[in-house]
Amino acid sequence: MNVAAVLMDILRASRVRYLFGNPGTTELPFLDALPDSGLEYIVALQEATAVAAADGYAQASGQVGLVNLHVLPGVGNGISILHNASRARSPIVVTAGQQDTRLLLDEPILSGDMVRLTEQFTKWSYELRRADEAPAAMRRAIKLALTPPTGPVFLSLPMDLMTQVVEDGAAPAPDVRAAAVADGAAIERAVTLLADAKNPLVIAGDGVARARAVPILVSIAERLGARVHGEPIYRRSVFPGDHALWRGGLFPTVPAVRKALDNADAVLIVGASMFTWFLHAPGTAIPRDLPVVQVGDDPWEVGKSHRISLGIVADVSATLRAIDAGLAERMTETQRLAAGQRFIDMRRARAALATQAREAAEADAARTPISQPYLMHTLAGLLPADAIVVDESATSLGAVLRYLPLAAPDAFFGGKTGTLGWGMGAALGVQLAYPARKVVATIGDGSVMYAPQALWTAARYKLPVTYVVPNNSSYAILKAGMLGMGLPSAKKGIYPGMDLVDPTIDYVALARALGVRAERVEKPGELRDVLATCLAHPGPSLVDVVIDRGFKAMA
Repeated sequence: MNVAAVLMDILRASRVRYLFGNPGTTELPFLDALPDSGLEYIVALQEATAVAAADGYAQASGQVGLVNLHVLPGVGNGISILHNASRARSPIVVTAGQQDTRLLLDEPILSGDMVRLTEQFTKWSYELRRADEAPAAMRRAIKLALTPPTGPVFLSLPMDLMTQVVEDGAAPAPDVRAAAVADGAAIERAVTLLADAKNPLVIAGDGVARARAVPILVSIAERLGARVHGEPIYRRSVFPGDHALWRGGLFPTVPAVRKALDNADAVLIVGASMFTWFLHAPGTAIPRDLPVVQVGDDPWEVGKSHRISLGIVADVSATLRAIDAGLAERMTETQRLAAGQRFIDMRRARAALATQAREAAEADAARTPISQPYLMHTLAGLLPADAIVVDESATSLGAVLRYLPLAAPDAFFGGKTGTLGWGMGAALGVQLAYPARKVVATIGDGSVMYAPQALWTAARYKLPVTYVVPNNSSYAILKAGMLGMGLPSAKKGIYPGMDLVDPTIDYVALARALGVRAERVEKPGELRDVLATCLAHPGPSLVDVVIDRGFKAMA
């Protein structure tokens, strides 16, 4: 068989189901083997959407997300989403056709050094040099992508090598299991530090979701009576959103994290980076004498930038089970009673906060334009219990996290780097990974325009994603940022380039042109019915919701 056919056989044997991509000339010899491969080709109209869909699929399924891009410009189009996949530790394999190797010396059209372009965002980037390298390289790529710490891999496939014949069977990528548990002494020390705490705190990172370790972390938090925060810029379901101990994500600045830690006397950090910041602020996040235990499967992240008392690099789920068992044995009756009282107190406080949030949203029931709290509160009342939210709402993110339940496993996915254009395509991949669950994408109006092509792919494959667009006709989060920094222009009400007006964008017409059902809502009294109708639609839909802009538009 030729190289292309062998690679397709390896992919099928490795249980790869979808190939996301945008076809191009240099990829034609590879794609020629696709019809007999058993893989389904998910076509995107722009490479960033293809990478985002592969990223969403990989995160949601835990399987390889395979994407094929069109030589150097196509890789360039997708690189911002590859950056997100790198930070999200998504197990994706990115391939791209390369020009004929016999032409590379002459710098032919579309060619370039794709290895150098991608290697800062991958675990391994490589360009095939000979046909007989191809099978081993593909197996290695799949193995590396899936081996913790998971992450993207890149392979450049020169087009002339794809048609050469090689002798190789369809053996799958090696099934490598990395489930090491910390030694008993480390577990015992972690248990002692946590059990003796009178005000313990847990910080859960996206690695908890990747390890499918949320249930065991819930057990530990309940046993300790510990409040739980998400890491700064958490973008997965790291803890049930409706749980009494959940306190939401930490704001990504040093003072905000320090404030959250100030009254803690022991901290367990799991599957997280310490820490991802947004804006610089002086000071240190970790109090000097605070006992901190960090658990993760990536040695780079454990103790990377901040002082910890104990770092454990091991399988997250297995290590948490060992810690939970140790706590069950180690905690005294007095400690259990104190933990139970903390749980009761926090449940009461959580209920009061939930009531306040609900009342605030319902107070906006007649307000025009529609408020973000009322929009998300209304949407929450319509979603099934196992619904999945894919978010790139920017300004509305706080309302998304506050009002949508996000209680089921894998109920929430968000862009890890703030890269706009990720959410539109990622929702497609998540829906493919969970075909029986309702996927709702909360996408800011500015974000939609980074990747509107995803709507066509949703329509082409009849993926029932509902895109809810809180539309304030601006990059309102940037306006808020200017005000927060006290910049002179913002004080004068001037926000350069941040109003999406003159002309305003007709999102309904745009969506309909790409084959998607679409409706616009301007009045709060119409919101519930329109959302309900679109959520029930068997195909993709978009709801353009005019929300309070919060800022005066530029004339």
